Amino acid sequence: MKTESPGDVRAEAIARELRQRLPLLETGVALNHAGISPQPESRSIAAFEESRARLLPGEGLARFSGVRDEIRRLYAELLHVSPAEIAVTRHTAEGVNLIAQGFPWRQGDRILTVSVEYPSNVYPWWNLRDRGVEVVPVPEREGRVDLDEFVGAIDERVRMVAISHVEFASGFCFDLARISDACRACGAFLFVDIAQSIGILPIDLGLVDAAAWPTWKWLMGPIGMGGLYVAAKRLESIRPSFVGSDGMVPTADYLDYRFEFRPDAGRFEYSTENVLGLIGVAEALRRFTPLFANDAADAAACRVWKLGDTMTGRLEERGFWLYSSRRPGERSGIFSFVTPGNPAQTAARLRRSGIEVAVRSGRLRISPHFYNNEEDVDRLLSAL
Repeated sequence: MKTESPGDVRAEAIARELRQRLPLLETGVALNHAGISPQPESRSIAAFEESRARLLPGEGLARFSGVRDEIRRLYAELLHVSPAEIAVTRHTAEGVNLIAQGFPWRQGDRILTVSVEYPSNVYPWWNLRDRGVEVVPVPEREGRVDLDEFVGAIDERVRMVAISHVEFASGFCFDLARISDACRACGAFLFVDIAQSIGILPIDLGLVDAAAWPTWKWLMGPIGMGGLYVAAKRLESIRPSFVGSDGMVPTADYLDYRFEFRPDAGRFEYSTENVLGLIGVAEALRRFTPLFANDAADAAACRVWKLGDTMTGRLEERGFWLYSSRRPGERSGIFSFVTPGNPAQTAARLRRSGIEVAVRSGRLRISPHFYNNEEDVDRLLSAL
């Protein structure tokens, strides 16, 4: 009999707690965590709302004044970096733009990327083309990017490599260690969109120079919140695009103007944040950070892969074909299927049955989380 690891036990406990806090499971099933996750019921947000109604505004806010610092600490623990390298943002796009607009570009620089990136990791780079910066995409073929081809395209002309750790449509997962080695050999800056891996796959951001993410996908946090990582060695090379009092070294008097950026990634946090959002992010991170401790790093992903394999086998019996890579090291929480019929009609039929999936690149994308179970898969198959 196989003995459960501490990670498995922890994942099971968190999964049970999540299911208890998701009333939607009484009537529906969320299988689109790569899009928008359901947000569990929150006691902390309710407590803040009550304090806002009962206390003087300043007193109510003071009770939650340390939340942003807590978020930096929890992000850092989750991602194996320093809190000083973390900034709290509103979404992935804000982080991408901060890097794109703050980088010291030169005429003729190249950005190497992938042909199937999510728009938030495309348009900020395209916005640099009028500065003489060239964006060069490497194609994805049959659900994967050939790493030999991609690494071979990183040369002295490439100043920036901008990829997603997990591609949003196919679910292809990059080998960050190999990409990092190639970038360092050529002196290229490595930026990674981790929207589709944070909260489901182990990530070591020590391999990259900068990364951005949202909180409403696999972290199951609030919409309109996110994060940015900038390696300490790269902080001085990225000029803040937006400036305000929060990004400056604090002074005793608002009128004591000193244009002096904070020495850490807090320089990118230029003004007052959405406090409700901060509280929701902190609550999500308190739940997920223990799941990615060293003895549990693979537990969430392994639960999803096991469930996904069961789901894939049953769907293939019905004529579906898994487009996503099954190769070791290239799997993620995204299962992209070529459908026997119209995928949009299939997704619409599932939604009418209370099951949410997505259609991306003409394929049915199903993205279960580690709290989903075989009962949820049964409901999916029954609805089909």
